[in-house]
Amino acid sequence: MNGIVKFMEMYGINYITTAIIAFIGVLTIKNILSLIEKGILDSHVDRSLISFIVTLCRIALYIGLLFIVLGRLGIPLTGMVSALSAVTLAIGLAIQDIIGSVANGLMLVTGKLFKIDDYVDIGGVSGSVKEIKLLHTILVTPDNKVVTIPNKTVFSSSITNYSAMDTRRIDMVMGIDYDSDVEKAKKIMLSVANSKDTILQSPSPMVKVSNLADSQIDILLRVWVNSSDYWDVTWYLNEAVLKALNENGINVPFPQLTLSYRKTEEGKR
Repeated sequence: MNGIVKFMEMYGINYITTAIIAFIGVLTIKNILSLIEKGILDSHVDRSLISFIVTLCRIALYIGLLFIVLGRLGIPLTGMVSALSAVTLAIGLAIQDIIGSVANGLMLVTGKLFKIDDYVDIGGVSGSVKEIKLLHTILVTPDNKVVTIPNKTVFSSSITNYSAMDTRRIDMVMGIDYDSDVEKAKKIMLSVANSKDTILQSPSPMVKVSNLADSQIDILLRVWVNSSDYWDVTWYLNEAVLKALNENGINVPFPQLTLSYRKTEEGKR
């Protein structure tokens, strides 16, 4: 008991003070992180950056608190720094793929290849960007599937961002019979395009003969729309153009197979 009392007299107050400092430090860090997140949101910074900034600040603050606590306990920081460096090196070698994903994630955000809510295609996987994290990027496909892609894979894949530009072009090719009136068909298709309010008039819609195929004349209808209207206008044109051509007697051909029989010398087929 005398030894315990003597130990408490020598070190007890210091330990209690250190524990209080650690407790207050944790609470302070949480408040600081909340203020940082609120400040970022108020500054209208891209949401893709929020999780990165907050995570990096959290790591830095907790490391700082750890050194303060160790200093209060009298543990030599020089040795701790050396040990921490060795441990960091060992961990880094073990998780180099994860570190690569983190580095690629930072490059994705700072490079602004895409942002939250953009519709993208990454290595053949298409969907809306839901979240960009340190290790992976989360997409939501049009049929509401959640796809998680490691940032290392994202950065090494070809990326198509369909939301990067305000407008997009729609090229629709419709085939008609060689016996059909080409000029009439062009006027019908152009009329359908001009009847849709969401189709832009600058650049204006264009109709041209694009190809003379084996069994049909290909007519190209080219229009420009706002990126948000792309699919709505595409589906509208597919249905409206076909309906208008049929109503005006313009035949839309379909693949056909013709079989011929030849007689042999014996008169058999």
